Amino acid sequence: MEDRISELSDDILSFILSFLTMQDAVKTRLLSHRWRYLSPPLSHLQFDVFTLFGTHGESSSTFVTAVDQVLLACRGPKIGTLKVRFGLGDDHAFHVDRWVSFSSAMQVEKIAFDFSCSPESCGSYNFPCHILPADKASHLKHLCLVSCTLRLSPKFTSQLNPLRTLDLDGVPLDQSGLDIITSACPKLTLLRMIGCGLPKIVCIHGQLLCLKTLIIHDSLISVELKSINLEIFEFFGHPRKLTFVDVPHLKKALVRSLFIYRRTSPICNALAKDLPQLQFLSLIVKDEVLPLPATSPKFISLKQLDLLIWPFIDSDLLTVIYLLNASPLLEILQLKIGRQGEGRSNGERREYSRHTHSHLKEVKMEGFRDKWNAMELAIYLLKNTIALERMVVVVSGSTLQMDLRQRVTNLLQKERGNSTAELIIL
Repeated sequence: MEDRISELSDDILSFILSFLTMQDAVKTRLLSHRWRYLSPPLSHLQFDVFTLFGTHGESSSTFVTAVDQVLLACRGPKIGTLKVRFGLGDDHAFHVDRWVSFSSAMQVEKIAFDFSCSPESCGSYNFPCHILPADKASHLKHLCLVSCTLRLSPKFTSQLNPLRTLDLDGVPLDQSGLDIITSACPKLTLLRMIGCGLPKIVCIHGQLLCLKTLIIHDSLISVELKSINLEIFEFFGHPRKLTFVDVPHLKKALVRSLFIYRRTSPICNALAKDLPQLQFLSLIVKDEVLPLPATSPKFISLKQLDLLIWPFIDSDLLTVIYLLNASPLLEILQLKIGRQGEGRSNGERREYSRHTHSHLKEVKMEGFRDKWNAMELAIYLLKNTIALERMVVVVSGSTLQMDLRQRVTNLLQKERGNSTAELIIL
């Protein structure tokens, strides 16, 4: 049978390939020599076992060969993104280095290499900064590396100048590497470092004038920040100390860590003192919130507070009131109760300073269980928030949830007093 389709021009055949998945396009190019070096006009290239083969279990050599074939056939003035996800190590550095060279030639703006789950017998792939074009010749703006190494050298700092975002996950980074990043990436707006084995004291001072978002996931380190344009800071782990100096635009802080156990007061005092402009705060608290003395700094600008509490068997959820009293302008409270403990169940009442929260408009309680002080906290919020517009209670942890929802609804309706807030029990 005559193959009339193969007689079409390259542009038309490439257009046909553009309607296929990466997996089908690879298979089609294996049909004949005519199709082998054709490529759809793609602006984004993403390679993993599913996009290439549609299944698990392919060897690294098969994967690398498939990527090589696709890149060899790629045409077009530029490609926006190159993403590769496979367990590759330094034994395939020759091929991966060629992919980096390809990205430079195709003016790629984003490179994302996820080489997690690489064989333990292989070393980690070292990203070759020296291959990148220097300074203005480079189009690379976004670099994301997972389970690689990044051996930075002062000789090749100009290659990093165009970067806008740098996302490192499982990439070892010592103090010299961190210093090179802060000095060589003046346009960086986002820096994310997860499990990078950072030095005991991480200092971000001054050089990153464009930095808007800083995310650190690490343990037993101290962080000192002086970044005048920083807007969002997220820390996950076990910090020794958090220090904020000259961060006038930082309005959103997420301290997602179980470290706040019997240390709530000093952590909150430091945040309130150093960040009076803070508008959004997210905390994970283990056990309960410790009392905040009346002389403690207040969160004078805080508008939203997100709390995840992992209570012990004798924890008291009403201690959340300490943070509410320290946040006079709070408008939104989102409270999630973890499943690690069950809270206080002996019916003991504690006395707290009963403030009227005149700005709190929305409350959401998730993980609500049939425990006395969780209900008492809900009743307190209904009775002491004069501007409350809506309260959402998400019931969980019971085999008789329908019955529990009804009992929660009946009790809150009875105790709501003059509150006109919309009450939603899920």
